[in-house]
Amino acid sequence: MATIQSIGFENFKKFSRFSISCRDTNILVGPNNAGKSTALDALRIFRDVHRYASRTKSILRDQGNFGVCATYEMPQSLIGIPVDNVVRDYGDEPAKIEIKLTNEATLHIRLHPDQLVTAFVETDRAVPRTTSDFRRLFPVDLVIVPTLSALEDREALVRPETAARNENTRLASRNFRNILHQKPSEEFDEFVKLCKEGWEDIELEPPEVVPGDPAYVTMMFKEKRIPRELYWSGFGFQVWMQMMAQFMRGGRDSILILDEPDIYLHPELQKRVLRMAKDRFAQIFIATHSTEIMNEADPGDIISIVYNNRTAVRVTTEEGYKKVYSYLGSSENAEFARLARAERIIFFEGKERNLIRKFAAKAKIDALFQDPKTVYLQAGGFSQWIRVREVDWALHNIFDIDVRIAAIFDRDYRCDEEIDMFKKNLENDALWIDVLNRKEIENYALVYRPLHDTIKKRVTSRGHDISSDEIYERIVRLADTYRTACQAQHLAHYLAHHREVQRRIADSTHLEHASQRFDAYWADIDTRFSILPGKEFIAVLSTTLQKDYGTSITIIQIIDEMEQKDVPDDLVHRLSSMAKFFGPR
Repeated sequence: MATIQSIGFENFKKFSRFSISCRDTNILVGPNNAGKSTALDALRIFRDVHRYASRTKSILRDQGNFGVCATYEMPQSLIGIPVDNVVRDYGDEPAKIEIKLTNEATLHIRLHPDQLVTAFVETDRAVPRTTSDFRRLFPVDLVIVPTLSALEDREALVRPETAARNENTRLASRNFRNILHQKPSEEFDEFVKLCKEGWEDIELEPPEVVPGDPAYVTMMFKEKRIPRELYWSGFGFQVWMQMMAQFMRGGRDSILILDEPDIYLHPELQKRVLRMAKDRFAQIFIATHSTEIMNEADPGDIISIVYNNRTAVRVTTEEGYKKVYSYLGSSENAEFARLARAERIIFFEGKERNLIRKFAAKAKIDALFQDPKTVYLQAGGFSQWIRVREVDWALHNIFDIDVRIAAIFDRDYRCDEEIDMFKKNLENDALWIDVLNRKEIENYALVYRPLHDTIKKRVTSRGHDISSDEIYERIVRLADTYRTACQAQHLAHYLAHHREVQRRIADSTHLEHASQRFDAYWADIDTRFSILPGKEFIAVLSTTLQKDYGTSITIIQIIDEMEQKDVPDDLVHRLSSMAKFFGPR
């Protein structure tokens, strides 16, 4: 299966020309009326054209600069959105949409209210002439969540084919019980399991048909052991159930399109929807105004959409986050707005705000780390430990906020003795402060098995083969290029510290001890991973894969491949210790 590599528009609604470079996670944000939903409309049109071309034989047409292409002409009635207003400023030229997949196949779509909808294929492969040719060239499965609404108070029984036809349309809410009634028992059990991820204490019973003229379908739930019909549940729960039913339409190879889930769900469920979507689907597109979803997102997941720009912009910097938050009506980072109701604060180093939560989730100790009353703040570097103490004092003594504070710093190239001295000087019952055992938090993603599997999966997805031996040699070869620089840093930090605390010992002796320690680290690939510049190493490795195989890897993708046993023991110990500190006093 493939995913979407890029989306392009020209003369489409309010866009003169615009493009989006896509990744596995694409969270579209921006000012009101900026064009977020327009981008999702392009994917809805692509879904409708893809469905038609998968069932209809192509015709050959000359498409100008593209040459003779497999072409499809279809009536406007088969497009799920109105075509009357798709052309920018109601001009004479058609609106153009370009969807390029990761396998390099591109579908060009032309729309105009006075013409048939036309689509043609751009590819370096053989021109698709049959429906099976097209499906092989465009192997995608799109799950587009329709507009959701309140359930009917009395849902009439409809024919099975009607329920199936309406499952992915705006009529899904009106036929919700009918749709579930047609599901096999194992699928209904999966649906109940998904629903419990948002509402643990509610029990759901399968729908039942009530005979009559007309017959209708009822479905009961139990809350606090009291049975009620679904109609009497709250709107949030009704929408959560419908969303979970929509999620069941796809799987690990599918692409999810979801428009503004924040309209329906309270903040904690918004974050949970994002986590579930990323776990369940190969690629996701979500348009949102939710700061909760943005705070849950990983760096690079967020795309800023502003229609008078030519391209969408990935948000990766603090300045970028501030600009996006200003679109949403807040000039400050939304995390700070939650300080007043926070029960715990975790200071972290660097810009990867979600890595701690991701590692905690993989280690199965994530309850406190995912709790909305846990706030994450950037601490700056190792030398900024004093800031943590100042924040602790200010919150307790000036603002009278009863909050517990923990901080975890990167090790960089500091020696064991310097770290031990630092921790001893900071011993404090009111604060939890620790230093990572590896150079930086990103180094904990450098675990060989998930790193190997991530590379294998990404390269294979591009249609290439790569053996395990080739992967190992590539990793070791790149790591060896860092040996001299890592050794120099290790020796310099060791010498700087020991000169201060052991002044009577000769520098040559200090350097000898430091070299022996470094050689022990470098002897094994796993310990070598702990002292490399982890973030940079993964970025350079990704660049080499892009050059040789046309694919890339990210830290998040590596963590996603991890199992509980893969999380390094020393990180598990630190996270468990922090969780214990945050526990009951």
